[in-house]
Amino acid sequence: MFNIKNLFNFKKTKSGQAFSSLAEDYMGVIDRYQATIQFELDGTIRTANKNFLEALGYSLDEIVGKHHSMFVYKRFSQSKEYEDMWRDLSAGKSFSSQFPRVTKDGSVVWIQATYAPCLDKNENVESVIKIATNVTQRREGIQDIAKALDQLRDGNLAYRIQLSEVPDLKLVGEAFNQALEHLASVVSEVKSVAETVKLTANEVGQASTDLAHRTETQAATLEETAAAVEELTGTVKASAKSANEVEKSANEAIATARNGGKVVGDAIGAMAEIKKSSDRISHVIKIIDDIAFQTNLLALNAGVEAARAGDAGRGFAVVASEVRTLAVRSAESASEIRGLINDSSVHVSHGVGLVTRAGEELDLIITGISAIHSHISGIASAATEQSTALGEINAGVSQLDSMTQQNAAMVEESTAASQLLANDAEKLSKYVFSFKTENTYENRNSFATNDNQVQAQVIGAKRAS
Repeated sequence: MFNIKNLFNFKKTKSGQAFSSLAEDYMGVIDRYQATIQFELDGTIRTANKNFLEALGYSLDEIVGKHHSMFVYKRFSQSKEYEDMWRDLSAGKSFSSQFPRVTKDGSVVWIQATYAPCLDKNENVESVIKIATNVTQRREGIQDIAKALDQLRDGNLAYRIQLSEVPDLKLVGEAFNQALEHLASVVSEVKSVAETVKLTANEVGQASTDLAHRTETQAATLEETAAAVEELTGTVKASAKSANEVEKSANEAIATARNGGKVVGDAIGAMAEIKKSSDRISHVIKIIDDIAFQTNLLALNAGVEAARAGDAGRGFAVVASEVRTLAVRSAESASEIRGLINDSSVHVSHGVGLVTRAGEELDLIITGISAIHSHISGIASAATEQSTALGEINAGVSQLDSMTQQNAAMVEESTAASQLLANDAEKLSKYVFSFKTENTYENRNSFATNDNQVQAQVIGAKRAS
C-alpha cells in the first residue's frame, strides 16, 4: 500500500532535524516538478501547488474548500465508482492511473496521478494527497498513434501522425510516418501494376475468347475440308481406276484395230488375188469364146461339106449342126461369164478401193486411239499422282484438324486461365484500392470528450491496496 510516509522512512536514530531537512528536500523536488493537491477524507480540497493550479487553470482561492468533483464529469461524480474511490481512500487504499480532469475553461487534461492517504503519527488516515504529472501531450500522442493504427487497419495510408513534443513519441511518429510513406509508395506501385495486370488480363481474356471463336470456326472449317478432301480423294481414286480401265480398253482397242488393219491388209491381198484370178478367168473365157467361134466356123464348114456330100453327109450334117449349136451356146455362155467376170472385176476393184479406204480409216483410228491412249495414260498417271497427293493432303489436313482441335482445347484452357487471372487481378485491385494513398492529413479528434470515456478510464484504473 502506498504510504507517503514511506517517502521519508528514515531510521529512528536520525535526529528530528535531519529528518525535517531531508523531508523538505524531497518535498521541494516534488513541488517543483509535480502537481500536488491535498484533500480532506471526504474529498474537500485543502490546498494545491502552483503546478496543479497552472495545469487546470484555477487560482488557489477558487478551489480551496470545494470538492474534488469539480475536476471530474458530473455523471462520474454521481456514480458508485466515484463514491467507492473516496471510501477506499479513507480506508487507507491508494490508486495510481491516468485520469481525465476538467479544467476551468472546460477543456480536458490528462494526468498520471497517485492518490494516497496521509497518516498521522498514530498511523490513522488524516488526509489524501495526490501527486500528478500532466501527460496530456503523451496521452494525445498515444491516442494519435492508436488512431493512425486504426486508419492503417482500415487501409488509409494517407493518414499521418502529428508529431508530438514528447521526444520518444515524436521518434515513434516520425518512424511511423516514414513507414507509411514507403508503404503508400509501394501500394501505389502495386495499384498501378494491379490495374495493368487487370487490363492485360482482360485483354488476354478477350483475345483468348476471340481466338477460341476463331479456332472453333477454323476447326469446323478444317473438319469440313477434311471430309471434302477425303471425298475428293475417293473420287480421284475412282477416276484413276476408271482411267486405268479406259487405258486398258484403249490398249485392247488399239490391238483390235491393228488386228483389223491386218485383216484389211489380208482382204486387200485376197481381193488382188481374186482380181488376178478374174483376169485369168477372163483370159480363159476369151480362149473358150475363140474356140467356140472357131468351132462354130468349123461346124458351119462341116455343114456345107455335108450338104455337098448329100445323103452321105446327112448324118455328119446333123452332128455339125449340133456342134454348131453347142458352139453358139458355149459362145453365149462365155459371153455371159465374161460379163459376170467383168462385173465381178468391177465389184472386186470397188471392194479393193473400199477395203483400202477401210484400211486407211483403220490406220487413222489406230492413230487416234493411240493419241487417246497417250492422253488417257497421262490422265491415269496424273490421276494417280493426284490421288497420292490428295492422300498426303488428306493426311496433312487430318493432322492439322487434330492439331486445331488440340489448339482449341488449349485455347479454352488459356481462356479459363486468363479469366482466373482477370478474377484474381480484380480481387487484387479491389484489395489494393481499398488503401487510400493520397497525401492528406486528418485532424485529430478530441480525446475523452464524454462521461462514458471518463468513467471507463476511472473504472479501468489500477488500484493498489
